[in-house]
Order: sequence, then C-alpha cells, then structure tokens
Amino acid sequence: MKKFLLLLVFLLPLNWLSAATPDNSRMWASLSVASDTASFRINLPENGCVAILAAIPGKNQFDRIWGPRYMRKGTYQLKFPAGRVQNRKGKIELFNIEVTAKATVGTRGNGERQFNLPMGIDLDPTRKEILVADTGNDRIVRLSMDGRFISQHGGFGLTFGDRSEEREDSLDEPYDVTTGGFSDFYVADQNNDRICIFDSYQSYRGTLYPPANDRRQRLDRPRGLKLDTENNVWVVDGRADRVYKITTTGDKLFEVGGFGYSSQQLRDPTQIAISNLGEIYIADRGKGRIAVFDRLGSFQREMKDHLKTPTGVAIDPDGLIIVCDDTTNELGIYTPKGVRLDYIDRCHEGSPFRRPSDLSVSEDCIFLLDSGNHRIVSFERRKTGSAVAWQADGAMIE
Repeated sequence: MKKFLLLLVFLLPLNWLSAATPDNSRMWASLSVASDTASFRINLPENGCVAILAAIPGKNQFDRIWGPRYMRKGTYQLKFPAGRVQNRKGKIELFNIEVTAKATVGTRGNGERQFNLPMGIDLDPTRKEILVADTGNDRIVRLSMDGRFISQHGGFGLTFGDRSEEREDSLDEPYDVTTGGFSDFYVADQNNDRICIFDSYQSYRGTLYPPANDRRQRLDRPRGLKLDTENNVWVVDGRADRVYKITTTGDKLFEVGGFGYSSQQLRDPTQIAISNLGEIYIADRGKGRIAVFDRLGSFQREMKDHLKTPTGVAIDPDGLIIVCDDTTNELGIYTPKGVRLDYIDRCHEGSPFRRPSDLSVSEDCIFLLDSGNHRIVSFERRKTGSAVAWQADGAMIE
C-alpha cells in the first residue's frame, strides 16, 4: 500500500485484450473506482503526450494529477490511489507541441535594444512584458512582448572607480531577474552578493537577502531566481553550489545541494524552475544534468538525455520541461521524466545559437536568451491534440 501512497503509477498495455472496445480510431477513456484503486483505461489513436487533469472547484483551472508522459498509439490502463480522483472531475489530454522560431531582438551594445552577454530572462504575465538581466551592461531591461524597449533599471554605480560614490540602486553584473507580486521584481545582483528588489516604476526597494549585518547568512555570486506559487523566492547560490528557499520577508526556509559527488549535491548550478506540484528542477551545469528534487528538498531523479552543460530550465503551461545547453547550443523539450521530445538549434533565418543562457515560456511563446549572440530569440508555441472528460462518480463523457 505504501507504493500507492508514493503515487507510483503503472502503465499496462492492453492491446492483447480480446474484449470489445469502442472505436480505436479516436480517443476514448473509461474510469472505474474501487475502494483503494482508481483505474483509467485510455485509447490513444496516435503518439503524443498524455496528461490527466482535475478541475479546481470554483475556478476555471485544472490541477495536473498525472503526466505529461509520452506514449505511443494503443490502449493503456493507468492505476493509482482512488483518493486522487474521488469526488472529482476533469479531463484527459492527448497533445503534441510544435515550436517554430519566429524572430530575434538585440545586437551587442548598450542601446535600448542592445545587450552585452545577458544571462537571465523572465516574463511578467500581468504587464505582458519581458525582463532581461543585461549582465554586461549592469542593468535590467524591460521590453514589450514584441521587443519594444520600455525602460531600464540599475546600471553600474561607481564614479571614476570610487566605491564610496556607489549608488544603492546600482547593479554589478546582475545574473537573473524574476517577477513578483505587486509589480515588484527581484534581481540576483551577482557581484554585490545580494538579492535586491525593484518596482515597476524604477524605484529601488532594498535588499531582500542576505539580512543586513548577519555574517552567518551570505551569498557568493548568486545566479538563477524563481518565484513559486506560494511567493517564496528560490535562489541559486553559484559558488556555494546550493539553492536556497527564501520568504518575501528575507527569511531562509531551507537549502538543497552543496558541492560533492553524490546525486543530492550540485556542481556549478545556474538556473532553477518550480513546478505547480512543488518539484524543483535545477540546471546542474557542472554535472551535465537537470537535478529534480521534491518540495521538501529530497532528490528524486535526474535528466541527462542529450545534455552536456545545461544552463537554463523552464516549465511550460502543459508541464513539459524546456532546457537550453551552452555546449550543444540547443533548446530541448522534455517530459518531466527526462525523455527528449524535440530540439531546436538555430533561428528562423538559419543562424545557430551561441551559448544560450536562459529561457522563459508562456502559453503561446518561448523566449530564449541567446547570450553569445547578445539577443533574444522568440518561438511560436502551438499545441494540438484532443481531450475527453472524466468524473469519478459517473460514466465517461466524450
């Protein structure tokens, strides 16, 4: 019974069954629920990614309770604890994602639409804006979704090299930026060893971490940042080979990693992504993998398929994992279990990527920070497929 409580799901091909079934040329599904076990029987008319979603009461949203997994055409049975579906309803999706390079923004320089070895990117879904950590220019740049310059924040604050003249809101090689609540955004100010806060009106709001005058809590060249669904800030501490979970008041909750050779430890981590289920995906560049931990910091698995030195990681709206690698110079699309579905290695006009560093994804777009070419590459993200509905206490509705 403990295996079921750990949500281990079994995929059993049923092509050998002789019992009569509905038309196998289309997608169909049935659900039976016993006292302890729920069993979905699903027919897939084509290859694709499969996910089981449950509706959130009172909201036009769904929880992903299983998947996505890549599965081949056929009929399958999925079994897991009945408690996952009891008194719930939702849908089962069979889908594929097509990604097409569309445009580029940026050249080398310090102008409005220019960058110098940018390392971090994030999307502000509320304001429909792109934020870029323009590392070599010591600033954060805000762009519209179509690449129009809006504003910049920070900038190097020394006057003729005199550190006594440094402004409090200046930045020194910022590595990453992530959006927060109330139009705030957080910056990993790499060479100043801090996480600081700005608002959308270019106002500096102070240092989030480390606390002032606390020598026990320090950062050593912070890198990737990400805000989770509970508004906690996750920080990749580059030289310490650790990841910290910090509240928006600056309190450290726990940490994972540390330098070493075990699967639990990290080496030269760069970026991080947090799933809606609380899983932590870390671009563990020095070990050539994406390391996956649960929400309590326990190591779960690693993704290594076609990876050499992964630098950026993101989770798309359908739960697929998007990874960029600065050795293979590719953007790869993976299932959460680490199976690579597709990859892209060049822009729409045919020019190859060069040392991509980070990426961000929305419902219909992916933005890749092509750092070595000092530009942003945008991709159209198109989802195709079909779905059937389910409910735990009744017949399947198709």
